[in-house]
Amino acid sequence: MLPIDRILLAVWSALILLPSPVVAEIELPGLDEPPIGHRTPLRFGMLLTGEAAVGADAANRRDDGFSLADARLSVRGDLEKGFGYFVNTDLRSTPALLDLEIQWLDEDLGFLIKTGFFRVPVSGELQIAAPALDLIDRSQIVDAVAPGRQIGVEIDQRIAGDALVLRVGAFNGNGLDPNDDNRLLYTLRLAGGVALGEIEAQASSPAKEPWRLHYGASGAYSKGRDARLGLDLPRNFRGSRALGGADVRLSRAGFFLSAEGLYASIDPSALSRRDVFGYQTTIGWYATRSVQLLARYDAFWGDSLASDLDLAIASVTWSTSPPTCRSRRISAFPREGPIRPPAAS
Repeated sequence: MLPIDRILLAVWSALILLPSPVVAEIELPGLDEPPIGHRTPLRFGMLLTGEAAVGADAANRRDDGFSLADARLSVRGDLEKGFGYFVNTDLRSTPALLDLEIQWLDEDLGFLIKTGFFRVPVSGELQIAAPALDLIDRSQIVDAVAPGRQIGVEIDQRIAGDALVLRVGAFNGNGLDPNDDNRLLYTLRLAGGVALGEIEAQASSPAKEPWRLHYGASGAYSKGRDARLGLDLPRNFRGSRALGGADVRLSRAGFFLSAEGLYASIDPSALSRRDVFGYQTTIGWYATRSVQLLARYDAFWGDSLASDLDLAIASVTWSTSPPTCRSRRISAFPREGPIRPPAAS
């Protein structure tokens, strides 16, 4: 049984979602015509997140009070011949750039290549954009060891339709800074999703939504200097890091159950090797179309690079979108993200 001082309860997390470029996008009045060279009108997005933290400091990872977690603006454009771009900014940060992607997509071949500054394809939860996260914060292990956003190139290829997609990438490995050596961060991810049994509609009732299973496995390796990790390492960390993990999500209508585990072998040049591990399990249910109830158990072992901490988290999430908002499927590949609210009956 875990000691009581290692089990902390964060009772409330309040999340307000406005349209975002990932979950939903807006076509503004007067801008409903495609610009020159574009196939579709520009799509603008906005995300505002307010957060209140009350409870044990260790559980909230901050002092009690209020904060503006996000103030984001974005634009996405679909160019001719399969090209496209996406620019995302956070007005709270300096520099304000969050994402800058240029991509080429071939729907028929199931092939996509993109370059720029974006989230590295490691960890299932890292692939979920902020507006679509289950909780305001990602799990401890993802914050600690996942590479986050990097400058580089990624190639995605369908192997078995939506059931299996291969994602490989090569990145500088030190954030927005230029590469300071000849070494790169290499990543590999296999992910997909399937429906577990289709249910036919009956004459007396509509078809029921089947269970859906999404899954993924990731790996990454880098050796160099100035690597960025969310651990108690100096900014100019030198050494090697190897990451591996798996994630799974089972959902149906307004219910989901998910889990993810990540392991990192951190080998700083000035220290002995450290093995960092963590996992989370989450369950969620939409009580209404706007209110979602969630519970998470989040465990983390830092191997002296960071404090060990187990969290039990309960959350109530309220989200709203204006009627002008339209959900869109951005690419040919299954979006790695949570389920949306159930459709109105």
